Amino acid sequence: MENLDEYSILCVEDNELNMTLIRYVVRKMPGFKLLEARTAEKAIPLAMQHQPDLILMDISLPVMDGYEALALLRANPLTQYIPAVAISSFASQSDIRKGLQAGFEAYFTKPVDVKVLTRYLYNILGRNA
Repeated sequence: MENLDEYSILCVEDNELNMTLIRYVVRKMPGFKLLEARTAEKAIPLAMQHQPDLILMDISLPVMDGYEALALLRANPLTQYIPAVAISSFASQSDIRKGLQAGFEAYFTKPVDVKVLTRYLYNILGRNA
């Protein structure tokens, strides 16, 4: 990281409206910066290069889905310990269970509650909301 007081979040989201919401959330959080990728294929090299503090991952992505991307991130020594959080429109209890069992730290369903997500991001990255 360029600034030691800054946390970086990589958001992997192919929907512009959802990405706009995440941008809004992160802009309201002093000391946080956002990296963006529209596909998992673009996100993996970004994660390797920047080693963000957290990855927000859509599950339903074109070509490679969030589960495949998470498996590749976990298999890479540069990215294996970066916390990843699922954000998905798949909202059944079995979907949530599957996401958590796959290794996501948390699973948020769309539409995301901005206050809950903000509080979670502060908490997981060691700051108070």
